[in-house]
Amino acid sequence: MTWSRIGLIALLFLTFCCGAWADDFSADPRVTAQGFSIDAPLRAEAGQFSSVRVRVEAPSRIAKLLITDGDVEIDLANTPDRSLFALFGLDQRPMNAFDITLDFAPYINSRLTDTATYRIGITVVDHDGRVAHDAMTATVIDDDAAVAETGDVAPRPQPLEESTLKLQRQGAGDVEPTSSSPLAWVTHEAINVTIRIRPADPRAALRELPSSSWDSILTHDSLDRQLAGISSQPYLDVQTARNGAAGTVVALSRGGGNALIRLTGSATSVSALGTTVLLTATVRD
Repeated sequence: MTWSRIGLIALLFLTFCCGAWADDFSADPRVTAQGFSIDAPLRAEAGQFSSVRVRVEAPSRIAKLLITDGDVEIDLANTPDRSLFALFGLDQRPMNAFDITLDFAPYINSRLTDTATYRIGITVVDHDGRVAHDAMTATVIDDDAAVAETGDVAPRPQPLEESTLKLQRQGAGDVEPTSSSPLAWVTHEAINVTIRIRPADPRAALRELPSSSWDSILTHDSLDRQLAGISSQPYLDVQTARNGAAGTVVALSRGGGNALIRLTGSATSVSALGTTVLLTATVRD
């Protein structure tokens, strides 16, 4: 085979591959419902919508991700309001992502509480200006409608009970009050007094939640739904100097029961006995 034939074959191969790659890269964005038909209305009582997952794909990367609900319009890819992310099952802004999965249940359960039918639009725009759009309908029904549809009296959501907690550890001592503290910790780094938090009960599982999720978790059902799909972790490092722990939200799970804890403040001091760390917290269980 001559070099000219080899060069021709190589040129044809590159032309074919580059064309295939270009076709794949230039694919239009897509919006796809997962586990339900986006054309079929979703119906539930206020606060009782289960997982509502929608997959968004953009081979040329997401430039805008618009959620519309009546007069409300949210661009999740560009908004500076990080508190919105947890309402759609996100941890961070999806700008430049190739694909993400949204969960609309937290948004619907916390924002759409009046008995009515709501139209929620989803529009994705990629960096090449291509657009995909779809919409879903969510109907919030009252107790009478729930009974008529199921034949049973719908159970009332069980609210979480709220209490406050103050925890303190001095030097290498135990966290006090020892008998009732749900958390234990050791100092992991001295400059910012970073502590490594673990459950006080070794049988309990620890999960970190977005700080913005606190306001929408008011019932046992909403806490269970929020924890679904979140893996437990052995510990969590938290800075405590200069109130650095404030806003941290964790959940503890043991034996089918869950507790939600938000650290509302932290303070540190140094003495001859060692570093003292004080945490204040609100507990919902």
